[in-house]
Parts: sequence; structure tokens; C-alpha cells
Amino acid sequence: MDAHQLEAVRERLGYTQEQMADRLQCDFVGYRRYARGGRPVPRYIARCAVLLEFIHQNGLQKKLDKVLDV
Repeated sequence: MDAHQLEAVRERLGYTQEQMADRLQCDFVGYRRYARGGRPVPRYIARCAVLLEFIHQNGLQKKLDKVLDV
């Protein structure tokens, strides 16, 4: 996954960059570097982004938010 793909997932989810960083459990500054292409997107971030999108597409977002207490 590259920076453009990561940002596309975030936009489809309707998250701000700060919210996306929180959901991915990564530092906001680090996320911003990934999103701008300043650093390669780590595999674990890419996989988590795909999982977040899957959860969203399958109507499980509210359940996830409840579990994560967000």
C-alpha cells in the first residue's frame, strides 16, 4: 500500500488523519508521514487500514467503536 491508497481508505472511512492514526494505534506525526509519502507505509499499518475498511463495509463500525471505547 502506498500513501495515496492509505489516504483513499481514510477518506472512504470519513476519518480525519488524527482519527485514522488513533484507529491504527500509531503516532499522528508518523501517520502524516506515511500519508504524504515521506515514509513507506509499514505492512502492519496497511493491513490494519484494510481491516478497518472491511469492518466499515460490513456494518461493524459501531461495534468496533464500542469495543475500543471511542
